[in-house]
Amino acid sequence: MSDERRGDKTNDVSGAAGAVVQAASIAGGVHLHTTRTSPIPPPHELPPDVHAFTDRVQQLAEMDLMLASTEETSSTAAVVISAVSGTAGVGKTAFATHWAHRVSDRFPDGQLYLNLRGYGPDEPVPPAAALASLLRSLGVPNTDIPHDLDERAARFRSLAAGRRMLIVLDNARSADQVRPLLPGTSSCLVLVTSRDALPGLVSRDGARRVNLDLLPHDQARYLLRMLIGPRVDTEPEAVDSLVRHCARLPLALRIAADLVTDNPQATLAELVRELADEQGRLDMLDAGDDPYTAVRAVLSWSYRNLDPEQSRAFRLLGLHPGRDFDPVSAAVLFQTPAARGRRLLDSLVRAHLLERTTTGRYQMHDLLRVYAADLASQEEPEESRHAASGRLFNFFLRTASQAMDILFPQEHDRRPKFPTDSESPANLVDDAQAVRWLETERATLAAVAAHTTWTTYATSLSATLYRFLDVHGHFDDAVTLHSLAVTAARQRGDKVSEGRASHNLGVVYQRLGRYLEAQDHLTRAITVLRQAGSPLVEALALADLGHVHMLLGRQDEALACDSAALRLFEEVGDRTGQGQVLNNMGLVLDRLGRHEESVEHMQRALALFRKANDRPRIGYVLNDIGVAFQHLERNLEAKGYHQEALELARATRDRALEAEALNGLGNALRRTGMTDEVLACHEQALAIALDIGDRHEQAQAHEGFANAHEASRDVARARDRWGLALDIYLELGAPEAVEVRRRLDRLIG
Repeated sequence: MSDERRGDKTNDVSGAAGAVVQAASIAGGVHLHTTRTSPIPPPHELPPDVHAFTDRVQQLAEMDLMLASTEETSSTAAVVISAVSGTAGVGKTAFATHWAHRVSDRFPDGQLYLNLRGYGPDEPVPPAAALASLLRSLGVPNTDIPHDLDERAARFRSLAAGRRMLIVLDNARSADQVRPLLPGTSSCLVLVTSRDALPGLVSRDGARRVNLDLLPHDQARYLLRMLIGPRVDTEPEAVDSLVRHCARLPLALRIAADLVTDNPQATLAELVRELADEQGRLDMLDAGDDPYTAVRAVLSWSYRNLDPEQSRAFRLLGLHPGRDFDPVSAAVLFQTPAARGRRLLDSLVRAHLLERTTTGRYQMHDLLRVYAADLASQEEPEESRHAASGRLFNFFLRTASQAMDILFPQEHDRRPKFPTDSESPANLVDDAQAVRWLETERATLAAVAAHTTWTTYATSLSATLYRFLDVHGHFDDAVTLHSLAVTAARQRGDKVSEGRASHNLGVVYQRLGRYLEAQDHLTRAITVLRQAGSPLVEALALADLGHVHMLLGRQDEALACDSAALRLFEEVGDRTGQGQVLNNMGLVLDRLGRHEESVEHMQRALALFRKANDRPRIGYVLNDIGVAFQHLERNLEAKGYHQEALELARATRDRALEAEALNGLGNALRRTGMTDEVLACHEQALAIALDIGDRHEQAQAHEGFANAHEASRDVARARDRWGLALDIYLELGAPEAVEVRRRLDRLIG
């Protein structure tokens, strides 16, 4: 198997697998585990309920009536959808969240929440990415999420069927963005918010429309009374004027109320005159009925009341590429110590210019992000903006590099090197912290890579994050990142970066089972890298092209690529690469029936990996040697190799290797007649392969079951398992399908 699926320091940080408990040892000292899948706890993803929620009595009653009617007629097959629409800042998210909290106990199977970011400086969340997020919330590991949009939608509908769940899709751009995210039955209720009325969702999908208008004047006054207190009662005319200046928008009213409470020495009338002056100034600069224009005067008034350090921090946040952010990256942007950065963020929260998330990070309302970005372009000198963005982007790149050094130290020399004087990274000390940081900042790293002005970050991040995205199954992100890197490198005429990114893209397509596309990208990578004189990366691309050829059954082409890669690895002195290719060549030779030569190549690879103390790769070679020994009928030796591979897999928490080793061990045990243990091995291998989405090992497990059932003369079960294995091999386009079909036909005949 190629290095793209082996030899990695894999961390089991996601997925639905449950507790694993040690079972009794069996003959020969083989320790199996009994795997039982624990139920995934119901998701509870609603944001906190809003403080001082006001009015909306009629709309809340409409929602309650709709829910009651669906519960009375639960036999309907149609999903129930409510579309909440209204202008920006009118309180759609607050309304949806408030009602969802009121009825959350009616949805015992969980509440999902997803911000689709339909409006604001970011691109809207694509339906495929939204589905991936929903599937992860329901316990599907990254590696088991289908690549195709329709397949993702079908998987989500299957998981949602029969569950009593509330799904809040906030800030949708269009019906087309929402439609793939809809479950298929009425057991779920979907609540969609949007500035658009979503007529297509109403007419085609039967959504019930709930419109939020501006707050009635009396209710706007009441909201100010709740937020400001008794001062409102002493200056009714000023309060009325404040309501008018805030256009009766809850967002503007809350920001204005905060300014009032922060200035207890001033009368309301004085503060309203300030706001009126600010409105007049802005009206001379711009006009229109856009909601941003309506609320901008209040935002500007609030901004002018910040001290200089706070106002600089606010406008610099308009440069941050993240949809949310932590105090560490914000402090880098502000160029302040971390503790001071956190205090600045908290002061902006108190001013209602930022909000905290449930995970302890910070985010801005869409209108505020647009306003902060406008301020940065208008008030921050270009040199300062350039320096701030450079600090922040370097911080993300350096920290990503540090995380990769922790997770994959053996590949340090294959990743880009960065100047030691660039921005210091976050303090990551172990695997868990490294994975957590990369997962949390994954969307921000993608945004950095997509920045059109700083194209070098696309190529640097592609080369840095390549292994992480591959091992953790973030194939959508990988395709996007590596494609951006290819484009950026071509624009700059950077052949080495183009070749590296093309290689990375080819590997992702191989992982997705799209072998012909993988072949095209890898072939292009080899051509470009040869022209650029980059032998190490060319060797990597040759080795992976050889693996694709092997998967397609082209063993001669595979050996040719591997031989060329081996020569290059020897020239540059890369022992890890030499070991990888020798093992790949051993796999090809084994398929060709040249088992003695296969073992010889694998033993050479094993020696190189042992010398480097590369435990993950040692485990894969041990398992492959075990397979070759089985083909030589040296089954007791094979069993020992599979056992050692299994121990290493569990020690390094490499679940892909664990599945392979269990399948190999099951086959070796069957050849020595230990039938009960055979089934236990393949059962565990199948459970792991299903959990991590490894289709090839799923087929291998079914094949192992089929052989075991044939050995015990259980023809019916053997036939079923051969059929399951054949379906997967055909789906993958794998050459194993030919032999499996022959075995199945023999049983049927």
